[in-house]
Amino acid sequence: MATFIIEEKFVGYADITIEAETHEEAVALYNRGHYRDSDYDKDDMTYDHEFYGIRLEDGKQLLAEEYANLESGTLPLE
Repeated sequence: MATFIIEEKFVGYADITIEAETHEEAVALYNRGHYRDSDYDKDDMTYDHEFYGIRLEDGKQLLAEEYANLESGTLPLE
C-alpha cells in the first residue's frame, strides 16, 4: 500500500500586530516580514478548501490541473 500526500489551498485570516510610526511603515514592515511569530494571530477557521495537488510520500508532485488531465488508472508520480 502506498502513502499519498494531498495538498490543498484555502482561505484563512490572521491578525498581525506591528508597532510603527505610520501605516506606511507598518505595511513596509509587514511586506518585509519584520514581525515576531508571536505577533501573528491566525484564525482557526479556514474556508473554500480546494484540491491543489497529490504526490507519493517520497515522489513527484502532481498539480490539480495535471491530475484532472490524467487518463483513469494512471498516476505518474514515481
